[in-house]
Amino acid sequence: MRITMVGHMTVRIELDGRTFLTDPWFGPRGGLERLLAPRAVPPAFSPDDLGPIDALLVSHDHLDHLDAVSLDLARRAGCAVIGSEKAARRARRAGVREAVALRRGESVAMGPVTVHAVWAGHPLAADAVGFVLVGSRTLYFSGDTRRMPALVQDLREFSLDVALVQAACAHYLLIGDDGMSLPEVAALAREVRPRWTVPVHLHCAGKWLDRAAGLRVTMDNAAQVATALAEWASSLQAEGLGVKILNPGETWEV
Repeated sequence: MRITMVGHMTVRIELDGRTFLTDPWFGPRGGLERLLAPRAVPPAFSPDDLGPIDALLVSHDHLDHLDAVSLDLARRAGCAVIGSEKAARRARRAGVREAVALRRGESVAMGPVTVHAVWAGHPLAADAVGFVLVGSRTLYFSGDTRRMPALVQDLREFSLDVALVQAACAHYLLIGDDGMSLPEVAALAREVRPRWTVPVHLHCAGKWLDRAAGLRVTMDNAAQVATALAEWASSLQAEGLGVKILNPGETWEV
């Protein structure tokens, strides 16, 4: 398995001759995106830099997880979109030929790789799902989700080689966190014990890495974020848990 970090939640995964791109976002490209999702670290690649893609895996239909550029890529390249119900519906409206909606517990085969939809809890996207890819290796991609017993239950059905897990999230006054930050990822890793945990969702300003510690991503604190991630990784490694930090542009052979 070969994993390339594009940035934010967008990761290129090569497994058993199939290539997947998770939550593809190459913006921001307009005023609304810049306002709602100011990007602290730009994507390392453009869509055309990534080569052939068999399927986009879209956890939910939010602007920083699926953009028009990515839908145009899927339409032009003839690749599938596999995702939440709203994401699949949007892909069909955009002219994507193969758009597959999955709910928790459902799956679809892409050649030798099976894509399973697992529980995800996003207070602003009721149809959100996570994905587990099962082939010669097994990989979990969280999308945006809270850590809840239902998620742990689903993931314990698999022997995970790699878990790509949201590690920074927004916080809203009446809603609370809209996903996981570093402490929740650490707790999930202890409960599920993948061989490797890879934190993602780290490149958008305003997202909280650790609210109790007062640590969030800003436009100019990359060194502070890197230090916090290294310390967090070391603490998990001391417990015997594998952690891999992938920066945009880096590729990792698993």
